[in-house]
Amino acid sequence: MKKVVILGGGGGGAILANLLPREEFQVTVVDKSPLHFFQPGNLWIAFKGVKKEKFLRPLRELLKPHVDFVQDEVVEVDLQNRSVKTKNGKQLGYDYVVFATGAELDYDALPGHRKLLETYGDFYSSPDNAEKLYKTLLGMNSGRFVIAVADPIYKCPPGPHKGTFLSWELFSKRGLSNKVKVVLAVPVPHAYPSKTIADIIEPELNARGIELHTFFTANEIDLDNKKIISLEGEELSFDVATVIPPHRGPSYSVTPESVKDGNGYIKIDKYTSKVEGFDDAFAIGDCTNAPTSKSGVTAHLQAEVVAARLQGIDARYSGRTNCPLITDGKGLFVISDYDHPPIPVRFSKFKRLMEDLFVATYWSAIRYPEFWSPVFKAYFEATDEMIRKGEGW
Repeated sequence: MKKVVILGGGGGGAILANLLPREEFQVTVVDKSPLHFFQPGNLWIAFKGVKKEKFLRPLRELLKPHVDFVQDEVVEVDLQNRSVKTKNGKQLGYDYVVFATGAELDYDALPGHRKLLETYGDFYSSPDNAEKLYKTLLGMNSGRFVIAVADPIYKCPPGPHKGTFLSWELFSKRGLSNKVKVVLAVPVPHAYPSKTIADIIEPELNARGIELHTFFTANEIDLDNKKIISLEGEELSFDVATVIPPHRGPSYSVTPESVKDGNGYIKIDKYTSKVEGFDDAFAIGDCTNAPTSKSGVTAHLQAEVVAARLQGIDARYSGRTNCPLITDGKGLFVISDYDHPPIPVRFSKFKRLMEDLFVATYWSAIRYPEFWSPVFKAYFEATDEMIRKGEGW
């Protein structure tokens, strides 16, 4: 019986744990929270007022009965001695360890950012802060609502754009589309990192009168004077603002230190998810340095690859992405892989419906990945052909 310790019970960690056969593996998941949170739900809480409880489930209930769950915080991982230490003094040995703890958000990297978060809330950090942002926006009847980004590497690349469109929808439904100006500021040359996708998004922004600022990397927040100052020297005024914070890899200690890059992300082989220099250690999802989107789809597909490799199958991750970007009534998917940039796609009401259906099936997909994986595989294989042809839908 092989001992597998999975650090983190988010989407990737939970799916991996549930995929490993109980006949072959003794699986332990370590997570400091007793609850699993569907992170994209922050958008629905912040801009639609959906109750946060809809996006929370006890992690124990999502894991299959044979999976052990340790509610504790990881403080040290010794890869050379196959040991995991926790805050409460547990020491777990393993045959294989998998890092799946996600990226950490640094609200203290920018002057004034912590105070901004505490004042208005946001839609990236937590359900509670998403609730605070919703209440803030309900109290806003005029002025400028600014969404800015502090670093080009962040979770869910379409996240700021979703927030932009959904906030515009909120103000429009309140009859305030001519009184509240929605502003999006990004650190890249276009509305989206990929110009192919940016060319599709920008007409939608223009049609709604959304103000776009490119080459704007948020670097300082002056809450007293209500200004965001960029690394490039530009200033943006706001009445309410939220800034996507810089991200970093796990802050807990890992030995040897060389397996982390300069931003703390775990260095892996991008195809196999093996930690560099180790055959008994893997990392999946947002905590890695893999050159692909930090997204739930990435964590899910990497989890399937690791599950297969632990069972002796030579599986590989292609870098496939399938990131949803939604407006107030339409949607699209940003589709790419390691060898192909995002393909041209179009907005449609059907794709927005697909995003809503995904939200509805999320909990089942976590608990029963053996059922849903063939469904997702069929979709990915169909759209992989589009990637190879460079044609969208």
